Amino acid sequence: MKTLINVFAGLGSPFFRHRRRAVSGKLRGVRGGKGAGPERAHSVRGRVSPALLGQGLDAVSEASLITDAEQCIVYANPAFTAVTGYSSEEVLGRNCRLLQGPGSDSRTIAALRTTLARQETFRGEILNYRKDGTPFWNALTVSPLRDRTGAVTHFVSVQRDVTAQKALQDRLRFLALHDPVTGLPNRTALDRHLSARRADNTVRAGHVAVGIIALDDTRPANDVDRHETGDALLLEFAHRMRAKLRDTDFLARLGGDEFVLVIEDLDRETPEVQLGSILARLHQAVDTEFVPAPGTGVRMGMSLGIALWTPATETGEEILRRADAVLCELTSRTDDRDPWWQLEDTDAAALTGSNTAPLRSTGPKESQDGAKQPAPAGPAPRNGIFTGGLRMYFQPVVDLDTGKIHLLEALARLHLTDGTVQVPSAFLPGLSEEDTNRLFRDSLDQTLGHLAAWDSAGHRLRASINLHPSTLLDPDCAHWVASALDHHHLTPDRLVIELLENHAEDSEAQQRTFNDLHALGVGMAQDDLGAGHSSLRRLTAMAFDTVKIDHRVIAQLNTSPIPTMTFLTTMIRMGQDMGWRVIAEGLEDHGLTEAVIILGIPYGQGYHIARPMPAEQVPAWIADFQPPSRPGPVRTVLGALAFHWQYARLDSPHPGPVETCSLTSFLSKAIHGEDATKWHQQQHAPARDHTPAGIELLQWLTDRLTKDRPGKPLTTTT
Repeated sequence: MKTLINVFAGLGSPFFRHRRRAVSGKLRGVRGGKGAGPERAHSVRGRVSPALLGQGLDAVSEASLITDAEQCIVYANPAFTAVTGYSSEEVLGRNCRLLQGPGSDSRTIAALRTTLARQETFRGEILNYRKDGTPFWNALTVSPLRDRTGAVTHFVSVQRDVTAQKALQDRLRFLALHDPVTGLPNRTALDRHLSARRADNTVRAGHVAVGIIALDDTRPANDVDRHETGDALLLEFAHRMRAKLRDTDFLARLGGDEFVLVIEDLDRETPEVQLGSILARLHQAVDTEFVPAPGTGVRMGMSLGIALWTPATETGEEILRRADAVLCELTSRTDDRDPWWQLEDTDAAALTGSNTAPLRSTGPKESQDGAKQPAPAGPAPRNGIFTGGLRMYFQPVVDLDTGKIHLLEALARLHLTDGTVQVPSAFLPGLSEEDTNRLFRDSLDQTLGHLAAWDSAGHRLRASINLHPSTLLDPDCAHWVASALDHHHLTPDRLVIELLENHAEDSEAQQRTFNDLHALGVGMAQDDLGAGHSSLRRLTAMAFDTVKIDHRVIAQLNTSPIPTMTFLTTMIRMGQDMGWRVIAEGLEDHGLTEAVIILGIPYGQGYHIARPMPAEQVPAWIADFQPPSRPGPVRTVLGALAFHWQYARLDSPHPGPVETCSLTSFLSKAIHGEDATKWHQQQHAPARDHTPAGIELLQWLTDRLTKDRPGKPLTTTT
């Protein structure tokens, strides 16, 4: 306690002076009335002593440490001992690194050190270790303490064991998309995978095959050895199949003894030959006996009905029905079951294979249904990209709190000789992986060149650029970025790399390239969050510092506002906890912009702020830019709904008097708004039961949102 008193006594920081004034003020309000005795008067007039502050810190339930400026521990409270097992005497004088161990994330550690070196507050979660070696997840906040001159003299940390919460969250996330018995993706994950494959406009080199697997001879294990043995059998089967799958293959469990197999990148000319080789390897999963429990042995087989799929012209449900029909045909044959799988044949000449011989067929005929494959961009657009037609346009991202420009997103455009301008969706499908990599390098060079030119004109800006998932596979990617930055004499902090959505699981190669880019010092952003493909696993496994919410999610504020606002506030809180900058894309009008400002999203991008513009127009736009107004009286129905929903979702009344509320002026001008005004007044009334009126007001605003044009001011009497 003596050490703690000395620390507090030596601090003249504004923080502690503020806290003392606040505590003293509260004491005066409670105890300074008429009749206060001499001791009370002394406690009211006197300053809160460092000893009292120390006793208060000792009493808090969360673990707390105070270190000196070199991060050596000078104080540990009893809660720290309870959580970590280290006594105060054992840690005094030691560095906080004693809690780190083999599982502590190196990127989080680096972020912690960098933040403290900048003398800023760090917030994050890190895997730490107790004295006995057991790990625990630590929700950590470390804040600097300054003396009267502003110099940092100490750091204060607050630590909370969140192991149970993280375990529960991880389990719930897992079960949402996985089968609890086998751990394989479930039907929901399968639907997402097939939908994502359909939405992917990238031209693929090979065919896709989708099949349904039915296990044979599993019923004896279920009947004789009860369900536990049957579950063990399914788990072992899933384990064996995973070991045989390629990285590009996908296996899900539908339920019972049925599984779905998706095989990609089959040879376009003779897919059946490659399919035979792949399936022969998969059949090895059932070639040996299963031992689901001691003393039991089960021989198991499987049957597979499979069909080739064209995602551009057929839904996931349709291909599954076709595969199921092939499986039914295969299993209905009782005379010859040696071939264990069958490929759908449009000529009704079944193409079959066994686990011992490859397919003996010339393969299925080309599609005769008249459907056309998406035409590639062709040589003219491709050549135009690399012969002077590529231009970088820029769209600003604005800090919605300060109105300052956060960065400019660089967007590729192709200028054709006839004067038309193409966006990436028009020319990317025709590019090979090598072309896509070259496009990234050329776009990066132009983007950094513009940054350097703007520097010379007195505009120090940052820029972001999109990175295709295939380019992330190239081990030279980080080298390209480092060389380009060096060539243009720019520091890495001037650049943000935006990872486009990726429906496939991130590979180890992509993770390595991501880590190399992160180590380089550039910012890393997940683009299009909410578009349907990015996973929480990706967001938590990779050290993103920025997350961009997809414009389609933001647009849903106009059609399904309540669920969308719930999602957005969850992302805001998650961004605060994870240390992300959260950006709302697609702010197309005043209503959407007003709503996201009210909800607290810190950054925004969209046509309401600025459209993408050629580089030469950026300086003039900066000179004329008027930032979005901060919340005052709300102007749009969506803004009004967002304002009220903040309190209604917590069953809380509106703060302050009704006369100064942001909704008062807005509702007073609304046509047929008399009931709404009455319900709003009840939100400020002293009566506790404001909930029914709050629900009525919420419903009224929601109804008005669907009847009025989104983004426009609510119809008023003026």
